[in-house]
Amino acid sequence: MPMTLDGTLITAGAAAFGSLVGAVATVSTTWFTQRNQAIRGNLEWNLRERESLYGEFITEASRLAVDALYHSLEEPEKLVALYGILGRIRLLAGEHVLQEAERCVEQIVNLYSQPNLTSQQIYDALHGHRFDPVKCFSAACRQELIQLVPYP
Repeated sequence: MPMTLDGTLITAGAAAFGSLVGAVATVSTTWFTQRNQAIRGNLEWNLRERESLYGEFITEASRLAVDALYHSLEEPEKLVALYGILGRIRLLAGEHVLQEAERCVEQIVNLYSQPNLTSQQIYDALHGHRFDPVKCFSAACRQELIQLVPYP
């Protein structure tokens, strides 16, 4: 009879251990899955946030660049929105994107100090691709965003 009792205890112990291992495996799998989803969600949010911010900068910088071709800077508050976006870029962007954003702002400010261009001069500059103050910034953003994509 003692052998049967030992056999029963071993069987019960094995069943309990198997259940415990199964429960740990399930909890571990769930935890890893949740963690990976949270990381992926955070990366996707970060990517969308940067895309939006960079697009906002490109829109404002483009508007001001064209304005600077026609006007001098009689109203410095025109630059407030651009500097605000630049400040937000400092919070989120990589070093290369930030450098290009600062260079773009500098070009725009310098454009305001230049003599106003005629319509023909502006046409020639735009069609000759000599004038694109956001080109290097856009390229830096594209490179950074491609690096941030967590999966193809």
